[in-house]
Amino acid sequence: MKKIVIYPGRFQPMLPHHEIVYKKLQAEFPGAGVYLATSDKVEGSKSPFNFKEKAEIISQMYDVPMDHVILAPQPYLVDSYKKNFDLENTMVIFAVGEKDTDCFPMNNIDDSTGLDMTVRGEPRPKYYQMINTLEQHPALPMEERGYIHIAQTVKSADEVASASAFRKAFTSVEDIEKRKQVFEQYMGTYNERVFNLFNNKLIGDKMSEMIEVMKYLSGLTEAAPVQYGDLDVDTGMKDSEDDDYETKPGYEQDSMINQLGKVIDSEEAGKDAEDMKIKNFKPVTSVKTDDGKEMDMTPGQAKALKKMMDMLPTNRGGEEQSPREKFLDAIQSSEGLANMLDFAKSKNLVDEDVEKVEMPTIDLSDIRDDYSVNVEEGRLKDVIIDAMEMDPEEFKKEYGDSFDQEELVKQYDSNHPDYEDQPEPEMESAPEGEPSQEDEMYNKLITAYENSEEDLAEVLGMSMEDLDTELTDLSLEMGKHMDDDRDEIIQRYIEDTVDNADYKDHGEMDYDMADMEEMKKLAGLV
Repeated sequence: MKKIVIYPGRFQPMLPHHEIVYKKLQAEFPGAGVYLATSDKVEGSKSPFNFKEKAEIISQMYDVPMDHVILAPQPYLVDSYKKNFDLENTMVIFAVGEKDTDCFPMNNIDDSTGLDMTVRGEPRPKYYQMINTLEQHPALPMEERGYIHIAQTVKSADEVASASAFRKAFTSVEDIEKRKQVFEQYMGTYNERVFNLFNNKLIGDKMSEMIEVMKYLSGLTEAAPVQYGDLDVDTGMKDSEDDDYETKPGYEQDSMINQLGKVIDSEEAGKDAEDMKIKNFKPVTSVKTDDGKEMDMTPGQAKALKKMMDMLPTNRGGEEQSPREKFLDAIQSSEGLANMLDFAKSKNLVDEDVEKVEMPTIDLSDIRDDYSVNVEEGRLKDVIIDAMEMDPEEFKKEYGDSFDQEELVKQYDSNHPDYEDQPEPEMESAPEGEPSQEDEMYNKLITAYENSEEDLAEVLGMSMEDLDTELTDLSLEMGKHMDDDRDEIIQRYIEDTVDNADYKDHGEMDYDMADMEEMKKLAGLV
């Protein structure tokens, strides 16, 4: 039976210490074919090189044959190698770095056989086993078993063996000669062709995109660059699916989240424009909804809407759309966008330059009663802010006798000597010893799963087919085997479901269930 060794990695890019590991594997397993396996995934500055570029770097810089570099969408899953090897007549050893051993915990070893066993149903050996089990058991082909070998960690003398450190060092120097020095320091030797690839990929793309953004914002071009305003939006869809919300949303206008990204980026680009003395810089200050209305939008408002999107769960739970996807649809209309902006302002989520004062939570109905005026919520907050920032003459000119500036400042400016701290609203909490909402939901899902997967699907409001699809996607993300590691995958799925529940605190915002329900209602989610 043929024997192969697969050394998986991102290789962004491959460095000399990777080649050392490769050579050690050749020495440790004489007669076996040793292969590098890597994906074609490109993910911004974290993973800038595609498979073709990585293979070219490897073949140019290191003693690794081109046909020993394998394209593997999921390098630790045996299905990735069906086109490369005869699974029935080939034995595979996966060389795993110490930092990746958590993916293969081996936590249910049978004392009599030395094999790691499944924990659900009738016990049987898992697909992945440590290589030392070959001392007791005959080798099995890769369609039945994968053997794990812990590859020795290699560090260079000056501790620079890190692809991320190399990319950071390479892009942090402006002078091309200094970049050549960084290249040689990390790569061990200089290669003009590979250096040019790095320079074009890591520096050229970055600079050309910046130039295009600046030209667009300065009114020199009508079309925005393709990657402009990329907020790295996670709409809840998996890598294996077509994410229409990121690529082709089917809206009348550009998707609102992309438009908000342009407003946010415009703020940063404006600072660059000032530094670069660009006189005709035109910041993006509005968005256009699908019903044809152009609405003013500040960077603070755009960031608040982005935060609100982040607080919504991405799990579809058997529905056609996740709550986050429904939110994206809602803000595409002028009414939905206005509602969500009003909500953001009412919860003090909008961080504007003119709103740096820490504002307590206020009951605006009291102000309406005090002054016998009918003013919208957002306008009332503007009045309070103006009261704290304007001099008396300006405030009186703006508002006349409708408001008492001194009383407003005394009530809401904590720096005022007569400021009276507003009482904090009483928070309802579970009695001591009572389970939290998270605990209750977790226990409910675990209990359902202990009964059967069908019960779990029913509690989640999903069909078994939908649940199995989501579990399969999660197994690919975790690098786990659906049969061998099913308990662990489902446990992780339940934990993710609880973490993404509506009552959870996502990110920087502080909100309660009433806030969430109000937001969902405004966005048309309920």
